[in-house]
This record gives sequence, C-alpha cells and structure tokens, in this order.
Amino acid sequence: MAHSSYRRFVVPVAGACLLGLGHTALAQDRGNDKTDNDSAAETGLLAPISVEALAFDAQDPSQAIEPATVVAGPELARKRGQSLGVTLADTPGISSADFGQGVGRPVIRGQSGARVRVQENGLGSADVSTLSQDHAVSIDPYSARQVEVLKGPSTLLYGSGAIGGVVNVVTDRIPTTAPDGVTGEATLERGDSTLGQRLQRLDVTGGIGGFSLNVQGMKRLTDSYQADDDRRIDNSATDTDTYSVGSSYSGDWGYVGGAVSHFGREYGIPGEEARIRLTQDRYDLKGEVYDVAPGIARLEFSGAYTDYLHTEGEETPEAFFDNQETEFRIAAEHAPIAGFTGVFGIQGLDREFEAYGEEESFVPATDTQSLAAFWVEQRPIGENWTVQGGLRVEYQEQDTSEDRTDTDHTPISVSLGAKRTIGDHYVLTATAGRYERAPATEELYSFGPHEATLTYERGNERFGEEVANSFDLGLSRINGRLRFDTSLFYTRYDDYIYQRSVDAGLDADGTGTPNADGIADRVNEEGEFDTDGEFLLIDYAAADATFYGGEAEVAYDLIEGAHRLTAHVLGDYVRAELDNDTNLPRITPGRYGVGLDYDSDTWLGTIEAIRASRQNREGPLEDETAGFTDLTAFVGYRLAGLDDVDTLVYLRGDNLLDDEIVRSTSFLRVAQPGRTVTAGVNVKF
Repeated sequence: MAHSSYRRFVVPVAGACLLGLGHTALAQDRGNDKTDNDSAAETGLLAPISVEALAFDAQDPSQAIEPATVVAGPELARKRGQSLGVTLADTPGISSADFGQGVGRPVIRGQSGARVRVQENGLGSADVSTLSQDHAVSIDPYSARQVEVLKGPSTLLYGSGAIGGVVNVVTDRIPTTAPDGVTGEATLERGDSTLGQRLQRLDVTGGIGGFSLNVQGMKRLTDSYQADDDRRIDNSATDTDTYSVGSSYSGDWGYVGGAVSHFGREYGIPGEEARIRLTQDRYDLKGEVYDVAPGIARLEFSGAYTDYLHTEGEETPEAFFDNQETEFRIAAEHAPIAGFTGVFGIQGLDREFEAYGEEESFVPATDTQSLAAFWVEQRPIGENWTVQGGLRVEYQEQDTSEDRTDTDHTPISVSLGAKRTIGDHYVLTATAGRYERAPATEELYSFGPHEATLTYERGNERFGEEVANSFDLGLSRINGRLRFDTSLFYTRYDDYIYQRSVDAGLDADGTGTPNADGIADRVNEEGEFDTDGEFLLIDYAAADATFYGGEAEVAYDLIEGAHRLTAHVLGDYVRAELDNDTNLPRITPGRYGVGLDYDSDTWLGTIEAIRASRQNREGPLEDETAGFTDLTAFVGYRLAGLDDVDTLVYLRGDNLLDDEIVRSTSFLRVAQPGRTVTAGVNVKF
C-alpha cells in the first residue's frame, strides 16, 4: 500500500510539536497519587479525586474548565456492572447501548460508536467495538481503579474519533510507585438466579526498593439471565476472564514500566443461536520523567500493541474479525512562560483490520494510519479567572485491499475555555470549540450482510470530515452542605454521519423497481429486496444535525459529621434532530432521579431511583420505547480487622422494581435483567 502521503505528514507534524503543538493527559504527581485516591475513596462523596485524563489534572473534577466526571471508590463498587456502559448508565449525561449482557457501550449526550473513544490509561481499547453494535469493548470495569468521562473540549486531546466524548479507564497494571512490601485487593461476588453471576478477582503489587511487580486476574461467569416477570432470555450467558503482569522501576526522577495483559469474553446474541468469542492480548509501555531538559518540567510517553480476534457463529465459527493495532503517545509539559502552562506532544496509530470467513465480510480489509499533534495552554487571569486554549491537527489515511477507493482526511480541532470562581463556593465555566472527525472504516466501506445484527449495511466512501461546532456552559457549587453541578450544551453538526433504515423497495445495489411503502426495507443475504428478508437494509448517511440539552445533579447533606446522610436529585435531557426536523434514531430519552447516600466509619449505603421517560421522538422507521424506573440499592459494612487490612462486605440490588428495561439507545431491543441481588466482599491489604 502507498504510504507516501502518510510519510510526508510525519515530518511537518513532528516539527510542529517541537514548536509547541501537542497535548496529552499527564498523570498527576506520582508521589501521592494512589495513596490519596485510596484514602479519598473511603471517605465518601466529598473526597477529592484527580482526573488523570485532563491536560491539567492536579485538581478534582469540580475545578476543571471542561466537563469531567469520575467514578471511583465505593461509588464504583456499587455501580460496577457487566460492561462500561452499564457501569456508567445512571450517571447524568451517560447511558448505555446494550446488546444483551455481553455488550454495553457508553453513550454520552446521545453520541456513541465511533464518536465515543474508550481507552485504558490514555491509549485506545484497540478492539472493533465501534464497528458494530454487537461487538464488546475489550476493557472490563472490574479492572478499573477509577473511570473518567470527559465531555466537550477535552475530547480533542485523544483523536478525531472522540468528538462525542472520552471514557478513560484508569488501571494500575503498570505501577507508578513501588510500595513498601506487598499491597493488593481481592473481590468475590455471587449473584442470585436472575443473572447467576460468579466473580473472583485478585490484584497484588509488591515492591523492593524502586522495583515493583503487579499481577492481576479475574474470572466472571453469568447465566442466561431473567428479564422482568422471570422471562428467561435465551443465549445471553457470558464468560469473561482477564489477567495481566506488569512491572516498573521508579524514583524521584519518575518511573518507567511495562505490562502484558489478556482479555477474553464469550457471549451469546439474545434471540439467536450465534455466539461471539473474543480474545485480545495487549503489550503496554509507559513512563514519566521529570526535569528532562531546560524548560521541560515533565515528559510522558506510552505505547501499546494489541492483537485482537473475535469469531461469530454457532458451534463452528463462521466469521472472523482480526485487528492488530499499534498506538503511541509522547507529551511534554513546559515550565511556566509569561504565566502560561502548556502541554504538547504527538500521537500515532497504525491499525490493520481484516474480516473473513465462510461468507464475504460486510467490511473489507483496511489499513489505517494516523498521526496527530496536539497542544493545550492555560493561564490564570487575576485571582478568579482561568483561560485555556487547545489545538489538534491530525492526518489519517485508510487503504483498502479490495476494489474500493483509498481515503485520507486531515481533521483540525480547536477549543477555547474559561473558568471563573465566585467566592468560596461557586465555579462558572464556559467552553466553545470547533471539532472535526474523520469517518470511521465502517462508515466508509460497509457493504453486505452482518449476521449478528441481521442488517445489510451500506457505507459511503465519499464522506468528508464531520464538523461539530459546540458550546458548553456550566455552573457548580463545589463545597458546603448544598452542592450542585449543572451544564447546558449545544452542538451543531455539519455532515453528521448516522445509520438510517431505508424505504425504497430496491435491491441493495440500487437495482429493481422503486416501491416506497412506509415500511423499512428488508433484503435477503444476496441483497435482493424481499419483504420477508432476513436482513434490515441500513444506510450510512450524512446530513446537518443539532444536538442540545443538559444535565444536573444536586446534593444536600441532611446530616453532617461522623454519620453523614445526603439526599440528591439528578436529571439529563438530549434533543437530536436533522435540519429537516427528522429525529435521529437511538437517542437517550429524558431522565430524572432521586436518591439517599449514607456514610459512617462502619456502614455505607445508597438507594436511588431513576426514571427514563418514554422515547416517542423516535427516528424514521424506528419503534418508540416505553419508559421505565430503575431502582437500585447498595449497603456495605466495613469489618474491623488488622491495621493494614480493610474489608467491605456488601449487598447490591439492581432493578428492584423488576421493571422492563429496554433502552432506546440500543439497536437490539431486548429487556435487561430483572430484579437482581448480588453479594460481595472486597479486601484491601
């Protein structure tokens, strides 16, 4: 394949980085990072937590200019589910696109798929989860120390594909400091017959001098689950295993280390007999060095190579999806210059994707290369104001070995933001940006039947960059008995790429006699129009669109002190439509909820009810979804024990009203598990 244009871009981008074009999310001061986070997690809702995926992250989310959410500590323990999407689904502004229990991809402000980047410690998940709704993310929430969600301007830091948001999973596979002796964590969970979950996980880190070694392993099994009214959902069982070994050497100068990890999952497609068997091996290198050169306060580098394969079929695999991906990231933080603090760097990606099997794949083999430069500067103005600006320039080319047109794109994104503190309690933020996204492989090249989703998909290789002009306004009260966090957003898209059902009465290749009848077209495996055909005909289309809405959460401490009782209310809303007043499909409905949180030295507990409204603003040829109420509860007891051992015994209840939960964001409209109770024990030593 020709890479001449890719090489021509490398030299100017690298030179630009040396002049200051670049950005990454540098980790906070490693001297107190993990210790502070662990102790913070035990103190409850008011504990400070740093966001490691932000450019300037020595701050908690309430102090960030850009919208950021962190789920960690006991909150993560009570929210953890089978997938990242389910884990984050009751967080304002975030939902899940489910495909049974094996798949649950995060949806941020109505955006999902290729627009939401899922990553581990700043590097992409390197799977094929954006390719189709039935493909799982290769990062398990039980491996996370914390999960961070970025919305708005911060998304430009991680690639044009992050135009909708970033979910950063922070793991400790590569220790950043060496512990004195051995530390670790063990978790055991057992669920009732609704889900039938059996989980065990161990995470151990040992240190000698500056050397450290981390070993992790997890096994989780779930049965074919029961939905509401004890309806068994056939072929919905899952089998997940992960393990990793990581090591590092650290000192006052920084750290350097590497890790080898494995992720495996087998899960069924509800309503069919097909199963997906997924394996991924990943090799990571990561480090951080302080004061490496005059004017450079910190240098961070990371890289990962992943070898991913999943099969689809019944007893014998019929389709294979192979993805080999290499990604690297280098970033530097410069010393203050005229009051400005900045981070700059480069990021590169090489991806070789191939799908093959008994039948021709609906996506051809494609090689993708990209190289980007990114930069962020921040400066305080007076005592109350802080301003921030960022730029990302990226080149991406996609070469396909079949009779398709090779493509290249150069998305450029820019953002501006400002923060004003008002007294000791309030923070006002405003951000604006123009973001460009290069089309994803499936949007360009799809053509053919996809057995797992029973769709016949057609891409368009003539797509150009998708452009989003976005504005975000936030107001927070960050401390005191009353606290709240609110935000409003407005995003205008030029050439927004989306999937739509077709009503033309033609074959997939455009031949035949037109016959639009108000019913979504179906075709057979050969793409021939057939009203009883097995496959729903789906087009990737581009049109101007507008997204707007907001999210809010308010908390009030009813009781303060050693026994804290906090009441909270939350809600979010997303409206998404094309310029012709057509609703976009699979959009999150309006939601609202209430809850109580209790925390003391020995007990902690939460009860929360979230109501999802009926989604009656469905897209063309899409069915509306009914509203539902998700009542969850969590109660934990901290056992007294050894000085260096913390033991938490807990019960978690999900969907306690046994309501029928079918999310409008999901392509496969299958009810989620009914009333579920899980018992667990977590030991930290």
